[in-house]
Amino acid sequence: MLADHDLQAELAAAFREQADPVTRVTVDHAGIFRRAVHRRRRRRVAVRAGSVLAVLAVAAGALVVGRTGRPVPGLASQPPGLLLDAVVAAAPAASAAVSGMPPYYVTADHGRPVAEVRDSATGKALSVVPLPGGIDPKLTEAAAAGNDRTFVLALFFHQVSRTRFYLMRVAAGGHSAWLTPLAIPGLPAGAVADAIAVSPDGRRLAVSVQFSGGSHGAVEVASLATGAVRIWTTGQAGLPGDLSWADGGRELGFFWQDSGPAGGSARTSASGLWRLDTTAPGSNLMSGRRILPGFEGGDDVQSAVLTPDGSRVIASVTYAGAGHVGRGTVVGGIAELSARTGRPLRTLLAEHAAPSDPGHPGWAITPCALVAADATGNHLLVSCDTFGRLDHARFTALPGAAPQTAIAAAW
Repeated sequence: MLADHDLQAELAAAFREQADPVTRVTVDHAGIFRRAVHRRRRRRVAVRAGSVLAVLAVAAGALVVGRTGRPVPGLASQPPGLLLDAVVAAAPAASAAVSGMPPYYVTADHGRPVAEVRDSATGKALSVVPLPGGIDPKLTEAAAAGNDRTFVLALFFHQVSRTRFYLMRVAAGGHSAWLTPLAIPGLPAGAVADAIAVSPDGRRLAVSVQFSGGSHGAVEVASLATGAVRIWTTGQAGLPGDLSWADGGRELGFFWQDSGPAGGSARTSASGLWRLDTTAPGSNLMSGRRILPGFEGGDDVQSAVLTPDGSRVIASVTYAGAGHVGRGTVVGGIAELSARTGRPLRTLLAEHAAPSDPGHPGWAITPCALVAADATGNHLLVSCDTFGRLDHARFTALPGAAPQTAIAAAW
């Protein structure tokens, strides 16, 4: 059996890798990693001492634990999921749920150099836009730019090792779209955009930057009109991601993934959702305040965003505290919280353990991916075993994307 310090070392090493991490891990009854398949770009790795379920925090992955609900040796029970203890919201009628929903969403397939405009109601592809040659599709990011017909894409050109930004305009009806290079500086050589977000007025682009080497990052905000850039940095090891504008563009939320020495402890980690005042002087990324920690009891927060009015937080949560896993066990979901108090308001979507594939009997635990939120925060694109829309707690599966899909999306 791996000791706690061995498990921490394995996960810390995985976090430091620039290579893509494992997203599906099979764990035997002794808690030893036996087999790993299907690697992709890292979103998050959390280190939680004494719990085999620490590997759950590899976003867009799945973990197979136990058999027939028996306890897994070395897996200690934690307090009930603090963020998922709110009442599961009742799904409204379909007509009420889709009220105010954007007509289109855009996806960028991380397996192909194309972007697609899709009908929000049906998921049907309305148009396919080829992306420039020489890009790495896995590193494409997308964001809506103030309305439902304008989007921004971040594209990484692997031959020159540069990230550049493009405006994508969608024609009425969504049946055609075209790209235009934006007159803003690209990122430094080797740096990639982990997330992008356009301010509510459509004038500024926020970028979470992962520098070459993968252990440090920054946030920059560029004017789409002038190209002027303001940068917030930190000497602290870690990466910002999951950007969200709030309070009319005066505040910027980012989800910090702590990879420093203190990142392995819930007591000392700086991981979580931070709120940055973009109107305040200075360039210290960590000068804001953390409004939601990355760990809460038995909960691991995978990602979180602020709603545009700044009053609520939407978070993807994995519950890593269960000593027994079986049919019906709540293992994660999408929660809505108060941005002021951090207390859960309601569970928008509860995810349950599912039987694994026949070759690996046990229970599959697949973290939810919070893919995109619209300009109101009421309509979400999520991937929780199945990709789809989450409208006011009503889930609708959408075609065109595999479970735990590797896509960027925006609406």
